[in-house]
Amino acid sequence: MTPPIDDYDLPVETAQSLAQHKGDLSLNAYTSLSAQAAALLGKHKGGTLWLNGLGSLSAEAAESLAAHEGALSLDGLVALPDEAAAKLATFAHGLSLDRLASLSDRAAESLATHDGSLWLNGLTTLSDRAAAALGRHNGSIWLNGLTTISAEAAAGLAHLRGLLSLDGIRSLTADAAAALARQTGDLSLNGLESLPDDVAAALGHHRGMLRLSGVTELSEAAARGLAQRSRALALNGLAAVPDAVAEALARHEGLLYLNGVKSLSHAQAAHLARHAGDLYLDGLVSLPDDVARELARHTGWLYLDGLTSLSPEAAAALRSKSGLTLPERITSSIAGSVTP
Repeated sequence: MTPPIDDYDLPVETAQSLAQHKGDLSLNAYTSLSAQAAALLGKHKGGTLWLNGLGSLSAEAAESLAAHEGALSLDGLVALPDEAAAKLATFAHGLSLDRLASLSDRAAESLATHDGSLWLNGLTTLSDRAAAALGRHNGSIWLNGLTTISAEAAAGLAHLRGLLSLDGIRSLTADAAAALARQTGDLSLNGLESLPDDVAAALGHHRGMLRLSGVTELSEAAARGLAQRSRALALNGLAAVPDAVAEALARHEGLLYLNGVKSLSHAQAAHLARHAGDLYLDGLVSLPDDVARELARHTGWLYLDGLTSLSPEAAAALRSKSGLTLPERITSSIAGSVTP
């Protein structure tokens, strides 16, 4: 719901009326919020409250907003006073602070007790102490504004149990990778465009979902390193998997996402067919008959949702495959490819 608004301060009377609304509230045009209006909005229930026009937030207003029962977006704040951060620490829903340019150690320690998803994508630097504090946070954290991370900061963040998104990181040292690999939740590093063998070997010890969809090329050694332990591995940036890479990735056990791969040879398909777990190949638009026969031997779920055509021979090969997802039009062709 987007109510009638003025350009600056939210009138108390309007806040009182809006607090009764059940559902999302977008109040992004308001640039200031009185303590009284904040107290009324804190009683709002049942949806996300957007206050992205606010350029500052008092501790009193933060305390009131922390009572709101629903997600809260404060993406207009470029700074968060320690006192306001301490009040937001009691908030128990998703909190977006994507324009914060900096975060003090004390504020990070307060936000560590916040319960829910936390977006801090505007931060470009993070002290080791702040990272250690955020690692104690109970929920997922997005820090996609960071372009580098020290091994010490990585070690602090590795205590996080939820999703840790670091998609702005362009390169990692082996020490930082080893530290991040100890994190037990999902880890997103989609900003990495290349993966040295030692970094891949370190990340291969990660036990959650590992997202590396920015990587466009992978050596055989790096593929072997990544295949070690992760339960889910996303490499959707790879457009091709050479034979040796396919053979190495086949040793991975769990969910393997290769949705960027455009074509497979017979040998590559034969290697991937030995993969133990679900295999995602949604980037394939066609499937040669010999490739279809090899992939039909795969024992886990096979995802081929990008196919646009399939020959009768390939359809016949896939017809007996259990655990197979295809576009609906292709599914019908498989069903009619062989007469019982």
